[in-house]
Amino acid sequence: MFINEIKIENFRNIGFMGLFPDKGINVIYGENGQGKTNILEGIWLFTGCKSFRTSKDTELVNFNSENSKISIEFETELRKNTASVFIDKKRHASLNGVLLSTPRELIGKYYSVVFSPVHLSLIKDGPINRRKFIDTAISQIDETYAKKLTFYNHLINQKNALLKNASVDPSLLNTFDVWDEKIAEAGALVIKSRIDYIKMLEEISKDIYRGISDEREEMKVSYSSSFWFENDDIGCIRDAFFKNLQKNRSNDLYLKSTSTGPHRDDIEIFIKDISARKFASQGQQRSASLALKFAEAEIIKNIKGEDPVILLDDVMSELDLTRQNFILNKIKNKQVFITCCEKETVSRLCAGKVYKIENGNAVE
Repeated sequence: MFINEIKIENFRNIGFMGLFPDKGINVIYGENGQGKTNILEGIWLFTGCKSFRTSKDTELVNFNSENSKISIEFETELRKNTASVFIDKKRHASLNGVLLSTPRELIGKYYSVVFSPVHLSLIKDGPINRRKFIDTAISQIDETYAKKLTFYNHLINQKNALLKNASVDPSLLNTFDVWDEKIAEAGALVIKSRIDYIKMLEEISKDIYRGISDEREEMKVSYSSSFWFENDDIGCIRDAFFKNLQKNRSNDLYLKSTSTGPHRDDIEIFIKDISARKFASQGQQRSASLALKFAEAEIIKNIKGEDPVILLDDVMSELDLTRQNFILNKIKNKQVFITCCEKETVSRLCAGKVYKIENGNAVE
């Protein structure tokens, strides 16, 4: 999969920009604040997911405009496609001239993997970022997962509201068993999807990490649930979750929130059987983050039969020369967009097109 053409209008600080990128490496360089990341952000929106920088669509529109539009022509093994994302108070999308009911319908049509500075700290940061990583990755290969997760989060929000109000309206306690049954059912679907994905992720990421570490170290990945279940059969997960919700009801009433479930779960990464989050060096943590993101790209290719477009946002300067070389060698034969402040940082390592960005304008 690769993009043949990009048109960006009134998107953040970009008034208008048209690009015909290379099918290989595309280097986008310039000083900070000129609009480099905006290009990658616009490309990412065609995954059907929200921006990797903000959850507010209104922040994507240029200050001097009421709306913005991004259009691409992208090519898969089967056909050429055109797609557009239009943003006013929220995002709208079309594919091959047909208006979609929601941008989420782009999921499964276009694939991309983004790697930004926040992903370099994926290992050492809190579990919310690791959950976001895994949920976004699964959504690209499973068109139903985002709906499952949204439904589960909706139930949790409703349950938490009841927990907060139960002290003033004790009659609400009579509804908790019904809510817990629904939450256990929905949560089990989310957990099962995550476990199945992590099995694939570990198998691929450990080989990639072994290559980065010159065969010196072994990496493992596992799912860390906030409650115990005997096996990953979905019925077993559901029953264990329901019992756990009942067991923790008094504590949850005290806390006024649901203390266990996939919204509290985590991903554990081990290097040489030791927790990477607690004991790994910065270099080991960054190598593990790289391995996870490139494994994500390989999973997309294995399942969907298409190489995703790779977006590397300002990460090269954070990596030593060995890891820079590994990135560029590992992702050959894929379309790549790399942003950096200095052209020399990556131009000596790749062939393709180079764009300089100044005040939201591109000079090829």
